[in-house]
Amino acid sequence: MPFYSDEIIQELKNQADIALVIQQFLPLKKSGNNRYVGVCPFHDDHSPSMTVNSTLGIYKCFACGAGGDVFKFIQNHEKLDFKGAVEWVANFVGFALPNIGNNVNTEVLEERTMVRKLNELACAWFEEQLTLSPKALEYLNKRRVSPETRKQFHIGYAPTGREGFIGYAARNGFSPRDCVKAGLAVEKENGGIADKFRDRLMIAIQNLSGVVVAFGGRDLSDPASHNGIKLAKYMNSPETALYSKRDILFGLNHSRNAIMKENAVIIVEGYFDLISLYQSGVQNVVAASGTALTENHASILARYAKTAYLVFDGDAAGQNATRRSLEIVLPKGLSPKVFALSRPDGTKIDPDNFVNEQGPDAFRRALRTAEDWLSYLGRTMPNNSPEDRAAFITQAKTLIKSIENPELRNQYLKLVSERYSTTRSLAGIKVAHPKREKAPATAEQPAAPQVSVPWELLSPIEVRFANLLYRNPTLLDRAAEYFDMDFAASGIQIFDSPLIDEFIQSILAQYAETGAFSPRTLYESLSPQLQLFLEQLPDETWKTPNEILEFYDTLAVLTLNLCDRYKKLIPLDSEAGMRLRMQLNKFTQGIQTISKKRKISAITPDVFAEQIIQSKAPLIDLYTSINDLSSGAAQFNEAQFNTAPTFAQSAAQPSSPQYAAPGAQFNDAPTVQPAQFTAQPAQYSQPEMPPEMEAPPPFDGDEQFASSEPPEDVPYDPNEDEPYVPDDDFGAMDDFG
Repeated sequence: MPFYSDEIIQELKNQADIALVIQQFLPLKKSGNNRYVGVCPFHDDHSPSMTVNSTLGIYKCFACGAGGDVFKFIQNHEKLDFKGAVEWVANFVGFALPNIGNNVNTEVLEERTMVRKLNELACAWFEEQLTLSPKALEYLNKRRVSPETRKQFHIGYAPTGREGFIGYAARNGFSPRDCVKAGLAVEKENGGIADKFRDRLMIAIQNLSGVVVAFGGRDLSDPASHNGIKLAKYMNSPETALYSKRDILFGLNHSRNAIMKENAVIIVEGYFDLISLYQSGVQNVVAASGTALTENHASILARYAKTAYLVFDGDAAGQNATRRSLEIVLPKGLSPKVFALSRPDGTKIDPDNFVNEQGPDAFRRALRTAEDWLSYLGRTMPNNSPEDRAAFITQAKTLIKSIENPELRNQYLKLVSERYSTTRSLAGIKVAHPKREKAPATAEQPAAPQVSVPWELLSPIEVRFANLLYRNPTLLDRAAEYFDMDFAASGIQIFDSPLIDEFIQSILAQYAETGAFSPRTLYESLSPQLQLFLEQLPDETWKTPNEILEFYDTLAVLTLNLCDRYKKLIPLDSEAGMRLRMQLNKFTQGIQTISKKRKISAITPDVFAEQIIQSKAPLIDLYTSINDLSSGAAQFNEAQFNTAPTFAQSAAQPSSPQYAAPGAQFNDAPTVQPAQFTAQPAQYSQPEMPPEMEAPPPFDGDEQFASSEPPEDVPYDPNEDEPYVPDDDFGAMDDFG
C-alpha cells in the first residue's frame, strides 16, 4: 500500500511540537526545560501523571503506561489510524504532504531525492571553487571568517561563467532541467538555461538533520560591470520540492544545542550576522533564510528556548519587522526581548560588525540591556495624542490576548494597566491568530507493558557521566577521542553498569555516523528501558568550562574504579601475578597523583586532560596482560614487568593545543580556547536523581580517590622494585610508572 516516505514522516515530526499539539486537547503546565505535565486523558486521572518532552518529542503517563510520539497521541486520542494521525498533525502545523497512491506522489519523491543529490553535488563544487578564487577568499578574510568556519557552514563560491555548474552537473548525470528544479539554474525567455548563481559567495542552507536544502549567494561582482543594472546583494534559492522557506531557520542545525543550554535564542537578520556570532562563541543564534520570521519558525524555536532576543535594525523597516516578530513569537510561548546595537559614538551597527569590532563579551553585555516587548512598543509607537495612546494600548492588548499561558497573560495585563492607566480587561480585543477548536478528549488506552530502570543498582557517578555527555554535546569530540577504536577493540568495560555502557555507546555511535547529535533521533534508536532511563535523567546545565573539567575528572575516577575491579582478576599464586599486581598499583597511583595535582592547581586542566588521554594506552596494555595471565596464556617476561608503561610526551605542558578543542570540529560545539579551559575547577552542583537512588557524592573531595598506599596483600621486596611513592618531579612522567 503506498504511503508517505520515512523522510517525509521524519520532517513532519521535526516540525511538530508535541506539547503544542497536546495542548489542543488538554492544559499542560511547564515543569522544566521543555518538559510539561498534565492530566492523562487515557485513564481516570485526578492528578497530573503525564509528562510531555518537547525536546525528545514524546509523551509518557507513569500511571497507566500510555506513551509515544506525536502521531501515537493523535492516533489514541482521536481514534485514527497512523495515516490519519499523520495528516492531522500535518494540517495542524501547516505541513504540505505529498499526494499518495498515484504517479504524482512517486514523481514528488523522486524529485526530492534528485534535488537532494544535486544540492550535495553543488555544495561540494562551490567549496572547491572557493579554493580557486582569490577574490572570494580575500572577501572572507576581510570579514574574519576562519577556514574552520568556512568548512563548518559549507561556504563556497559560484564563478562567473553562465554554465559552470550546469556543465559540471551534466558530467555527473544531471540535466539542465534538473538544475532548474533544484533552484540552481534559471530558464531564460529565449529558452536557454544558465546558472542561477554567478560570481557569488555561496552559503549552504541546511535543515535540522544537516541536509543541504538550498543556498544563499552574496554578490561579489564589480558594480561598474553591470551597465547601470543594480544586482541584489543577496540571492536565495527558490522554494523547491526539498526547501520551504517558512520551515527552515538558517544555522539551527548548528546552534540548537547551544539554544537548549542557554534556554534562549538570538534571532538575527543576515547570514554573516549569525556566522560571525557563532564563530566568536555566541552560538545560541539563528537567522531566517530569505524570508521574514514565520509561525513555523517560532513553533520550532519554542521547543528549544523560553526567551527570544530580536536583533533587528533600528530603522522603520527594522521596527516593522520587530513588531511582526512579536505577533509571531508571543503566541508560541516565547518571551521576546528587543535590542539594537550601536558603536560608542551612537551609530547603529549590525551584529556581524559589532562582534568583529568589539568582541563577544561586549555583545553579551549589550544583550543584557534588551528591553521587554512591552517597553519596546511603548518607546517606539507614537503617544502624543489620546488616539495614539489608545492605538498603542490596543496593540499591546492584542498581543497579550494571543498568549496561551493564562497566568502570564494576567501578569502582562496587570503590567500594562499599571504602566499606562488602563483597564485590566480584554473585552472587545481580537487575537491576531485565533486558536484552533479543541476536539473532545475521551479515549481508552490499554495498559502498555511496563519497563523499569534499576536505579538502585546503578553507580551514581556513572549516571551523572551519562547525563553529562547527553546534556553537553560539545564534549562528544573529547569522548570520541578517548573511546576510540583502540579502546573499543580492547574489550575494556569502563562502566560497571551494562545499561549505562549501552547508553554511552549509543550516543557515540550516532555522533560517529552523522557527525551531529540529535536528542530525538537518539531517543528513537534506544530500547524501551534506555528510553525510560533517558526520560528520567535529571535536568541540569553546566557552565563552561565546568563540563570539560568534570568530564576528565570523571574519567579519572572511572579508571580508578576499573582498576579496583581488575585487582580481583589477578591471581597472586605466581611471580608474574604479583608483579602485574604491583604494576597495576603504580598505574593507579599515577592517576591519583595527577588528579590531586589538578585539584590543587599544580597542573593546568589542559595538562590533566592530556595525561588522562595518554593513560589510555597503558591501561589497555594492563588489561591485555591481566586477561592473558588469567587465561594462562601469558608467560613470565622479566623485561615486560620491569618496564612500566610510560608516555612519550612531557607533562609540563600540553604537546599541542588540541585539548582546547580536540578532534574534528563538532557541528554544534563552541571552540574552547586554552584560556577558558585553565579556569579554576568549580564546585560541581549535584543533579536531582530519581527517588530510588541517592545523588552522587560531591566531586571535590579526596575521598573520591582510593588510598595512595599499596594494598597490604601484595608482597613487596625493596630489592626488586622501586618504592610506591609517586615521583615529585611530575615533568618526568613517572606518575604512571
